[in-house]
Amino acid sequence: MVTIIEEKCTGCGSCVDICHESCMFLLNGKVQINYDFCSTCTQCIAICPQSALQWENMDSEPFNIDLVPSAEQIEEFLKQRRTIRYFKKDKPDRQLLQDIVNYGAYAPTHSHDFRVIAVDDQKQLDRIDQIVYSYNKKIYKYLYKPKFMSLLVKFVSPAQQKEYLKAKPKLEKSLKIEKGYYCLPPVILFIVGLKRIPLSLESAQYILYNIDLYSQSKGLGCRNLVGNQMFFNRSKSIRKMLQIKSDEKIFATLGIGYPSKKFRNKVQGRKLDIQWSS
Repeated sequence: MVTIIEEKCTGCGSCVDICHESCMFLLNGKVQINYDFCSTCTQCIAICPQSALQWENMDSEPFNIDLVPSAEQIEEFLKQRRTIRYFKKDKPDRQLLQDIVNYGAYAPTHSHDFRVIAVDDQKQLDRIDQIVYSYNKKIYKYLYKPKFMSLLVKFVSPAQQKEYLKAKPKLEKSLKIEKGYYCLPPVILFIVGLKRIPLSLESAQYILYNIDLYSQSKGLGCRNLVGNQMFFNRSKSIRKMLQIKSDEKIFATLGIGYPSKKFRNKVQGRKLDIQWSS
């Protein structure tokens, strides 16, 4: 919640001008806030020249320009970011995880009405793994074991044929080792929010990426478990274990831990094509 230090406020209107929700206004030379419309984006705090605005009664601090990384440092950092699928068994310290998760709150989101459920208990992790494994068995049984299914996909949905074929060896590996994950993350984070808030899925992805990048800066690695999210939301067992309410939904899932394999080389030359609409 944004709060005002009235004795510091000069009524300059900087916060009113930048407020995209139009929930701030001046009254008798002092800023006022209509909290019914405030999205808690905190841009008002960031722009105030008098530091007259606070978040949860905590004073703001000026940026330290000397600590802002250069373009070259950011390039190096982003090219080192890889999806981690092999983790050490060591579990990250809970305080470190709390610090990492907190940076998700700085993501540019449409909604800040999320909570993070962290699972590091081995019995619960094993239960999650077995639920994923059970879904893998069902998918393989009904979509891959019948020989006619590959022909059906080829003729009915040829655009999906490549993805269909790519999934087959992954499922077969899962069935062979009788596990959902060939390397179970030591911690799994679930970003949970209310079902009916618009753009929650997109907002959760911003939060997830903040967590991902800050984890990297702390020597941890992440794996986005988006492929299993549908299972988790449908599983009554998972929802009960995580105490997810009926009006809530998992919008992002992240495996996190210390990488057991070290990447050494930057991949050069990758790009996204751009189309100019001139």
